[in-house]
Amino acid sequence: MYVAVNVATVWTNPGKARPVDRPALTNPAHPRKWLHDMTPDQRADLTDSNRTQTQALYGAPVLVLVQQGAWSQVVVPRQPTPRDARGYPGWIPTRQLTSNPSYARAVRSRPFALVDRGIGTGLYAGPKLRHRVLTVSMNTRLPVVGRTPRAFVVATPNGREWLPKSRAHVYRTEKSIPRPTGRQLVRTAKTFLHQPYVWAGRSGFGFDCSGLTGTVYQVHGITIPRDSGPQAQDPRARRVAATNLRAGDLLFYSHSQSADDIYHVAMYVGNGRMIEAYDHLTPVRITKARLGENYWGAVRYPHR
Repeated sequence: MYVAVNVATVWTNPGKARPVDRPALTNPAHPRKWLHDMTPDQRADLTDSNRTQTQALYGAPVLVLVQQGAWSQVVVPRQPTPRDARGYPGWIPTRQLTSNPSYARAVRSRPFALVDRGIGTGLYAGPKLRHRVLTVSMNTRLPVVGRTPRAFVVATPNGREWLPKSRAHVYRTEKSIPRPTGRQLVRTAKTFLHQPYVWAGRSGFGFDCSGLTGTVYQVHGITIPRDSGPQAQDPRARRVAATNLRAGDLLFYSHSQSADDIYHVAMYVGNGRMIEAYDHLTPVRITKARLGENYWGAVRYPHR
């Protein structure tokens, strides 16, 4: 099936959703209202009570394992995790999914438009780009079925919509996306400065620490593990000394200096500073790189 809302939050189990979470459970979903309506304590409770797992963006495929009442147990491909080789596991309200056969055919056969500009980008009901029908996050990918002077005509789970050309690039395959420089990774990460922290967040509406780093890399065609510990231990990633840090490197923090206890990741931006999604009280920020207590080390994924 495919995600039919701008961002579907993946829950630990159906019983973890609270009344305050209703804007994140509906179709259409309202992620900004959800985050706005939560108190700081309610945001912290997403973490403390292990309510949420990750997020999946508009049009993304999910593998449905079980349907139980109004909920579907799924795994989300392209979010690698040691927990399941097929993708990241959890539960999504079934109303936020669709099995639209025509959309599925377009996904298999068409090049895709990758939204790679702006925190949130409008999809429109026509080529004049006047009536916005949905706001989608950076890293959304939709099949291209046509073009106008100003827009890509894209297939979506809800029918054809128009995506401004200024907000996306079109690629035939994932391998067609140009490999980034470290500076390009940092420039993309800076797009999200001051956006809210939300546990399990993986969209421009709000991030957790590894959701930010994973999204930034994936926008540039590099899929890395979903969570911070596996990001540090990925065999593609090479350890980097603190004296040799470069823009785009990932910095990790552990309570015990063991990779199994890694709890946080940030991205080095240069000049002794890093960008991070830190905690529920702190929007995405640039701060001094913390290389002392709890610093586990840094890794560098292959890029230009």
